Amino acid sequence: MFKKLLVGLSIVLSSAASAEIFEAWDFSAIEGDAQQNIALFDSAKVIQEKAGAHVEYWQHDVNGENVIAYVIRFKDLASWAKWKDDMSANEDWLNWSAKEWPKARPHLVASYAMNNLLNPEADVDLTEGMNVMYMSAWEASDDSNNMKLFASIQNSVKISEDFGISSQVYVNGPSGIFYIFNMGESFVDLTSKLEKRNTSKEWQEYWSNAQTQRAGQFVRQAWITRVANN
Repeated sequence: MFKKLLVGLSIVLSSAASAEIFEAWDFSAIEGDAQQNIALFDSAKVIQEKAGAHVEYWQHDVNGENVIAYVIRFKDLASWAKWKDDMSANEDWLNWSAKEWPKARPHLVASYAMNNLLNPEADVDLTEGMNVMYMSAWEASDDSNNMKLFASIQNSVKISEDFGISSQVYVNGPSGIFYIFNMGESFVDLTSKLEKRNTSKEWQEYWSNAQTQRAGQFVRQAWITRVANN
């Protein structure tokens, strides 16, 4: 296990400096009304984007509960670090935090950050035109390691992209959990491409090998939809 963690950490450190990175803050609906979340998000977004961040809203399921994710993207680790320093002294943000954060904090489900592993050219607009995502999370199986799993994921992404599926892969710290995001313009667009991929000879061969030479084990999945914001 310790070896797996070290390998995972090395992947993070080697890619994070020059790759897109995002923070995500997942909230349950405030008093059952997602529009209250959106109102809070909008007021925060104005301040944070003025300071150089790129903000998106996405809705997905966490343990059976629909949540709305406030996602903040940065071109690379240096951009994220500068923004964090600037925000710590941003008067508008400090005032927002004092007034609005107490309203949001009780509804926080999770917060996390991930960096892009396979696409060093990715910028903050990488989801532009994409409104639906299918996310699957994987970790190395007991008799495998993160590098073997990473290689298997690279192969799966190559096949997905051959079928027109925009795919991004992230890792969440040294835990060794990899997140594959397959993206599409709509549910119909994405599911039709996934169906063609899944029935292809290339995918059948890949999946068959993945079952007999298992590098990873499934953690969880989710369908994620964009929440429109101005």
